[in-house]
Amino acid sequence: MVLGGVAILAGSVVQGCAGFAFSLVAAPFLLFFLPQQVVIPMLVLVSLGLNVMVLKDCWGSLDFRKVLPILAGGVLTLPVGIWILTALDPRSFRLFVGGFIVLVSLVMMSGWRKPLPYRLWALLPIGLVSGVLNGSLSMSGPPVVLFLSNQGVDKDEFRANLAAYFLSLNLFTIGLYLYRGVLTGQVMMVTGAYVPVLLLGTWIGIKGAKLLPERVFRKMTLLLIAATGSVMVLSNM
Repeated sequence: MVLGGVAILAGSVVQGCAGFAFSLVAAPFLLFFLPQQVVIPMLVLVSLGLNVMVLKDCWGSLDFRKVLPILAGGVLTLPVGIWILTALDPRSFRLFVGGFIVLVSLVMMSGWRKPLPYRLWALLPIGLVSGVLNGSLSMSGPPVVLFLSNQGVDKDEFRANLAAYFLSLNLFTIGLYLYRGVLTGQVMMVTGAYVPVLLLGTWIGIKGAKLLPERVFRKMTLLLIAATGSVMVLSNM
């Protein structure tokens, strides 16, 4: 429980500050001593509260019109992601996705950007890719993070839109979990035990975000997303 608390604290600090990467930080440590059937639904439940706190902090910067088409695409392709999980070699798929994420992150770190118009034809594909990754790898964030970084939005809008997207997707996922009986008594008990740590870590992260200059924030988000891809590649080689 102590090691799990450290993992939850570190993950919630990072997501409270950057708006994402909670599972990237917390999951590898939690999976050392808890079964996947407990860790994955617990992370979804914990992320629900975390995203509520982040969204509350930057509510005034939310533009849900930009989030809704992405969310629609994410929900539509969840079944496709689940099919990929069962039909394709997961190791090869993770290597491909991880390598692509690293490549795009490095290109954007070089300063290259090509902002897209906020139109359905531009936003929907982001959600479609995110839904595939969510269903197959439980990792919906990278396409949305890279899209918002490419758009050059300020850090408060970045965090608000990400929190709204993750919160909405989490609610949909929790509904599926309830339907399938995934939220067992053990999951609820472990989740409840970590709530105080979650609140503390998220509060620290939110306060830290206010101190970060925009330039540093942008660089940090791209480094985090590149780390996500790198972990996927290295763990599947």
